[in-house]
Amino acid sequence: MGYKYRKPIKSSLTSVETVEGEPIEHKIERIVSNKEPISDGAPEIFTERKEGVKSAYNIRTDRWEIASEAMSKVEGSIQAKRDAKGKISKKDESKVIELKVDKKDSGAKPTEGTSKAE
Repeated sequence: MGYKYRKPIKSSLTSVETVEGEPIEHKIERIVSNKEPISDGAPEIFTERKEGVKSAYNIRTDRWEIASEAMSKVEGSIQAKRDAKGKISKKDESKVIELKVDKKDSGAKPTEGTSKAE
């Protein structure tokens, strides 16, 4: 029982452009020698003790409440979009026009099937 050759499947995925970072040793040397301030880093999440811990960074926070509040806001915006689509503005209103057709003077002759039905 032999294996059959399969053509490789071509994908539409593309590679991410990679960039080589600066080694930490070179970065520290550059900052110290040029006396540059340290500009990059993570945001400071420290708060004063009297302010307490931010709920976004508290590991004991029930994130379900935060997520449900966020989803209710999203749900409200989706519903508002649906309501806006349902409303018709005055410039978009269409008028109903009645078409009056006189059957006797239409000029069309009945076919064999319709003449028997009458």
